[in-house]
Amino acid sequence: MKINNLYISLIVVLFSTNIAANGNHGDFHCYSTDPEVGDSALWAGEAIELFSQNKYAESIEVVDACFNVFATEAVIMQKELDAKKAKYPPVGRVTRNEKDKIHDNWAVNDVAMALWAKAVSLEEIGEIELAKKAYSQCIFLAHGRAWDPKGWFWNPAGDCINRAKKLIE
Repeated sequence: MKINNLYISLIVVLFSTNIAANGNHGDFHCYSTDPEVGDSALWAGEAIELFSQNKYAESIEVVDACFNVFATEAVIMQKELDAKKAKYPPVGRVTRNEKDKIHDNWAVNDVAMALWAKAVSLEEIGEIELAKKAYSQCIFLAHGRAWDPKGWFWNPAGDCINRAKKLIE
């Protein structure tokens, strides 16, 4: 099924709406110099690392610095998966084959993870309205999965749903 280009353009515009807490993105560069680490993986990983260190403003800045570089590909990938009625990837421990299939959705995975870091960071610093918007963007990327170093995948969109519900109740 071919995806309507006008529809994708509209989604990308909506997805790219500026929800930045501030416009200072520091010195973060969006492209990896390590051949073992892809550009979007480096970006999402840096956002998560800063979040895990309670450096919420810095995590938000990193996400904002490169969001427009990777968001379009993630939206297109998500829409293609939806159009094919692709089964959602599993969570938890997976087989090697399942892991490879999940990694094929690199853009959806990395952008979902980065948006999760941004949304939770915004919530942590009390920017609730901005957090709601970031959560809604994360929720859209339902096929995204994040790898936990403990050896399993989890679903950023699912967690964003749960967190967003608490903010609107």
